[in-house]
Amino acid sequence: MWVSVVAGLAVVACAGVWFTWGGLPGDNKDDAVGGQAAPRQALDEVRETVEQPPKDRSGHLGTSLIDALPPGKNLAMPGTWATSKVLVKGMNSTLEGIKAGTDEEAWHYRLPGLICGTTRHVTTDGRTAILFRSSKGEDAPCDRLALFSLDRGEKLWQVTVPTPKSGHSFSDPNVTLTRGVVATAWGAGSAAYDMAEGKRLWLHKRTAKCRDGGFAGGRGLLLRRDCVNEAEKWGNSRYQVQKIDPQTGKSKWTYDVADGVNLVYLASSEPPVVAVAAGDAGLTDLISLDSKGKYRATIRLEGGNYEVDCSADLVNESSVEDCAHVVVGRKQAFITSGERVEGINHTSNWIVSFDLGTGRTDLKFESGQDQMIYPIRMSGDQVLAFKRSTDNFAPSSVVSLDSKTGVVTPYYYFNVLAEANFMDPKLDDIVFEHGRIYFAARELQGVSKDGKAARLWGAVGIESVSVRRPSS
Repeated sequence: MWVSVVAGLAVVACAGVWFTWGGLPGDNKDDAVGGQAAPRQALDEVRETVEQPPKDRSGHLGTSLIDALPPGKNLAMPGTWATSKVLVKGMNSTLEGIKAGTDEEAWHYRLPGLICGTTRHVTTDGRTAILFRSSKGEDAPCDRLALFSLDRGEKLWQVTVPTPKSGHSFSDPNVTLTRGVVATAWGAGSAAYDMAEGKRLWLHKRTAKCRDGGFAGGRGLLLRRDCVNEAEKWGNSRYQVQKIDPQTGKSKWTYDVADGVNLVYLASSEPPVVAVAAGDAGLTDLISLDSKGKYRATIRLEGGNYEVDCSADLVNESSVEDCAHVVVGRKQAFITSGERVEGINHTSNWIVSFDLGTGRTDLKFESGQDQMIYPIRMSGDQVLAFKRSTDNFAPSSVVSLDSKTGVVTPYYYFNVLAEANFMDPKLDDIVFEHGRIYFAARELQGVSKDGKAARLWGAVGIESVSVRRPSS
């Protein structure tokens, strides 16, 4: 069935279905905002792209991925990546590349087994790492690690990870990138591989008291260690956070998380920010650390007033760094508030910045009436955010939030029909790269229409009409 799904993949631009929202304030103006220079980065660093506001604020469909599934069948879609040239989507055991800004397939790559682990990180030159099962079936071990070129659709190298033979999710490894290194942890151990050739740099083995729970990458490499006393069981873990030298695997410092914490996630590796659940009602606090692993401040999520979700990965439940609704900059954390209901069907929210040194609130960015706002990522010292319309009339938009002044700058406005309106950060992947915002489903469920398999939207990309198309 999956062969027929991929073979029958239809990537189409639906002319007349999508429409440009024009005539809004600021159309065709080139605002001098966000004009900071992109940081100079080595090719093997995790990229930190700095975006520029487009000249035209009319947004339109640039890329689309439509698939057809037999009714009642599900298709896992792990991983969404983008470069200036392609949108890449994981689909069960296949990586599918679509030319950015077009409706054309760039490449596809079939793996021997299901994709079982991804990282959102991409290098400056467009590489990322994935984990996949060595053979077909959900019970096959998740023991293959590979580095891919997203632009070319080329597997650069592949290694076998010494993971447990069980195919259950609790033993599946996670994977991340930092400069020049691909790191993976699987509970019973962890390892790191040279990004250039796939040569193993080091290997950690589980001890009687501690195991490696997972890595967070990016500018640095953090490790969550899950530990117990001899008389305790693993269900009562106590946690440590360690700064790891990517080349040697040695710990630079260790932070002991307080007793009584049920869950720990790594929201940022540098600056180090730890998300913790001190009760049974989800995440309760963010804890910021300094460059030596010393405690700096606590940001309290105040019983649901702020939303941080670090457990949304449907494919790789062992991931520890994929935290939605929070973006960490060099000095601030930007967190989404809870939903505010104003009358019948009128909802809104806001983003608040917190100082990592004090834990105190700094700036507040309101979504506006009948809008919901979500941070996507940092772009220099700006925060890129997605504003979703909730009244089915006003357009959605991409905006830039100035972390110093609080100024909000629109990038572009757009609207879509309900059939393709999967833009919920709680359920879908949202990626902004090189002037384009991509929305991608994490799973598709087959439905029927008039007794036939209905076509389903798997991913879409929106761009300003002024965005340059990539050269072929």
